[in-house]
Amino acid sequence: MYRGIYDLIFSFGPRLVYTAGLPKEAVEVPPGVHFESCVNEKAAYEMALAGSYAAKKTACLFSVEGVYEALDPLMSSAYTGVKGGMVVVCVKEGALDVTPLGPFSKLALLVSDGTPGDLAQALACAFDLSVRYEIPCLVETLPPAGRTRRKRAGTAAADGMSVFTKDTARWAAIPKFRFQLHKALNEKIERIREEFETYGGNVRTVKGVRGVLTHRACTEAMPAGASVLALGSVFPLPLRLVAQFAQSVRELRVIEGGYAAIEVQLRGGGIDRRLCGGAAAGAKSGGRAAARGKLFGLAVVRDCLGPASSINIAHGMAKSGVKGILALTDADTFLRSGLPAFVNTIYNGSDYLLAIKTDGRAKEVGRALRGFGFDRIHRLALRGDIRKYRDEGRLTVLLHEGDL
Repeated sequence: MYRGIYDLIFSFGPRLVYTAGLPKEAVEVPPGVHFESCVNEKAAYEMALAGSYAAKKTACLFSVEGVYEALDPLMSSAYTGVKGGMVVVCVKEGALDVTPLGPFSKLALLVSDGTPGDLAQALACAFDLSVRYEIPCLVETLPPAGRTRRKRAGTAAADGMSVFTKDTARWAAIPKFRFQLHKALNEKIERIREEFETYGGNVRTVKGVRGVLTHRACTEAMPAGASVLALGSVFPLPLRLVAQFAQSVRELRVIEGGYAAIEVQLRGGGIDRRLCGGAAAGAKSGGRAAARGKLFGLAVVRDCLGPASSINIAHGMAKSGVKGILALTDADTFLRSGLPAFVNTIYNGSDYLLAIKTDGRAKEVGRALRGFGFDRIHRLALRGDIRKYRDEGRLTVLLHEGDL
């Protein structure tokens, strides 16, 4: 299902393309392009950065969950910057969004609804901004609905030689240089914000006096009869465009799922909060729904804060005296990110259930768990069999092949 996305990425002429954590597919790689599937997202991001330091146009393709595995290099890359352009495409496969990383990392962030035309527009803007402002750009997209492939405009790979310019003030992160880079980065962000005011991916639909501010990768339903401003540029927020929309409606509500990237920017952007009375409630309620719920009488915790975050959250809840907790994750996430959290749980002791969707990897998960000397492992024939273990009274792992 990702071949169409790869083709779109290749059409913009990157010399280096890295991926990690996504299913391997037969990808038609243009001549002159190095394509590599890496062991994890952190390694992929760092190799892409290395290439972009040497003036090679680079790209990464991750899942949204996966990009959170690369936070260490990602958080520094806005300051060190890049040469030649670097775009990180993140495919949204669950409830988690990349949108909070925009204001958090100060990297420009675009979102797409996943259609080829909209994604192509987002990628074109992202590569252009990255080259001109020498900063990595993030693009979040919904998965493609089909396997439509976009014809490449030749083999557009750049043919320049690698060039690394020695610049101590840029590559060395001592406090003096970092302060200078911080000021320069803030200036870049404001210039990018000005360009986002006219970005074609910001779509306004006028219907009624109630207004909804959202982004194009948001999958929540919009209220019937409301006017909608669906942003393709989430960070930096086009404040004039948003202010004009707010002034055109009597009530403004922000709907962006459980991760308040737009809402956070509104608070400090000079938007009249009297017009945004429903914004905070609309943003926060989605987060609670994503994080907590009930299943078979158990308090359910999902990976709402990052890969395998449910394990740490459940452990923290148990240590706070909460009983009857069910943490949910999947095998790939558990094996990639959950093992340290689970070891911490074993070491410090907790009372909760951990249910893992195995996706054909039950044996691997079982071997990993038994390697820590843990053997309270049960396979579920049916999802409803979770009920049998509600009163287990100690840390227990449940493996299930189907959805949880």
